[in-house]
Amino acid sequence: MHFMPLFKNVCFLIMDNMGQSDSNTSENTQPNDNNKLLLFSFTGIPVLDYNLFISTPVLHSIMYMDISYTMNTQAWKALLASHSYDNLRILKLRGLRLTDESLPFDTLRTWLRLWSLDLRDNYLTDQTIDVLLRECFAPKAAPNQELDINSTQWFYEDPPMYHQRDEIDSSDPFSSGETLSRPDTADSFMNYIQRYGNLSSSSPMILPSSDPTQQRTGLTHLYLSSNKFTSRGIQKLLSSSNRLQVLDVGTVRRVPRFEYHVPNTTSYAQPNTAHLLDRRTGVHISHLRIHHSLVTCVPTIVQGNLQEGFIPKHLMKAEKGDFSVQPIPFNPLMNYHLTSLALTDIPTKSTGPTITRLTDFLCACARQEALLLRAAASGPRTRHSPRLLPGLRKLRLEFLNERSGAEDIGTSVSEDQDADEFQAQSQGDFSFFADEKIQSPVTSSRRGSILSSKSSVADVMELKDVIEELKIFRRKRDTPRWTGKLELAVTSGQ
Repeated sequence: MHFMPLFKNVCFLIMDNMGQSDSNTSENTQPNDNNKLLLFSFTGIPVLDYNLFISTPVLHSIMYMDISYTMNTQAWKALLASHSYDNLRILKLRGLRLTDESLPFDTLRTWLRLWSLDLRDNYLTDQTIDVLLRECFAPKAAPNQELDINSTQWFYEDPPMYHQRDEIDSSDPFSSGETLSRPDTADSFMNYIQRYGNLSSSSPMILPSSDPTQQRTGLTHLYLSSNKFTSRGIQKLLSSSNRLQVLDVGTVRRVPRFEYHVPNTTSYAQPNTAHLLDRRTGVHISHLRIHHSLVTCVPTIVQGNLQEGFIPKHLMKAEKGDFSVQPIPFNPLMNYHLTSLALTDIPTKSTGPTITRLTDFLCACARQEALLLRAAASGPRTRHSPRLLPGLRKLRLEFLNERSGAEDIGTSVSEDQDADEFQAQSQGDFSFFADEKIQSPVTSSRRGSILSSKSSVADVMELKDVIEELKIFRRKRDTPRWTGKLELAVTSGQ
């Protein structure tokens, strides 16, 4: 690594999971102030020797930095404090044991240059959301209250807004009516640079200032799952900003607390949020990962840790609970901008409500697709016409392990084409959340067999296998057919 400054034309440096970094230095090494390094990824290194980088300007032009899971607090603190990072756009700080107090505030103060931030697998609370809203977001865009849900304009991208030349705010990615799509994974970022960057340029600025990845937009891509956020914090995030395009919040604890008549338990849900994802609020989210209660209105009730799974008897009480907690479930017809949706911690068993809400949602997906196809065929279009929105094309259902259900984990879901593709499609194929820990799919050979020892015979009769019921639903000839990509996965929670 100490020879890195000599390689002035290197643009990407990836040394993930390489073990302890080499701390040897060379007195004869002369740093090059015009290096072109844009991507720096050192994830999974137990001891990151930050002295390798502090003494050289090797990170002067860095756009993409990933030091996730380095597990060395002093290392990443010193590294982030040693440079101004004027060109930083994508920052990944996953699994660094971050707390609200240890969040690198100075690095986040990039005057809206930072547009992608990954904070997953830390110990952050709702206080961090307040910091992000204050430091990292552009002002809220004007809502689209005039949109008529019953008109065809609901299917199209927002029409461009025309201004006097001196009134145009070049830092606002939505002022032209178009939503920017920018890469924030290592592979997609490198492909983007190779395609649009001028790698032969003698200048360290490989991309022009007008390039979408260089635009000062504030955060548009945010990953927050597996922290200590609450549903109230996520509601505040969504109600305070409509600039996000990619959002992963996963499963969060429900606040205010609601016992659902089950003492000594914790409930996880995202209530009263569907209206914040309605297109009329101006929201531009195209990729979303969130708790399934957004669609099912059913909380996840657990005793102990969420990762340990749930007990079916608590599920039954949750499904029989007060559905007024969130009277309006999210429906894809509410927002045609959303193209990818992942619903987390879905129970593998249900007394009925969870299954009904999921099948209703699939019917709504089919309805949305039919309306878009009709709009596309309704008449001739020119290059000046507004863009037809794609609607929801990917739906990922992440099922939560039952506490006693390890013996029912199999290798396939039998005789169903959608579910049989589960293994291949779920093992990293869902590019938006490719690094989730995925296990094998759940078989349904013994319906209602996974129960706690205290469950009654009546409880056994009421439980249905969610995956099996979805398979049956998809096979019905009279079921509205949705041609989008359906993925199933069993996860360890959040």
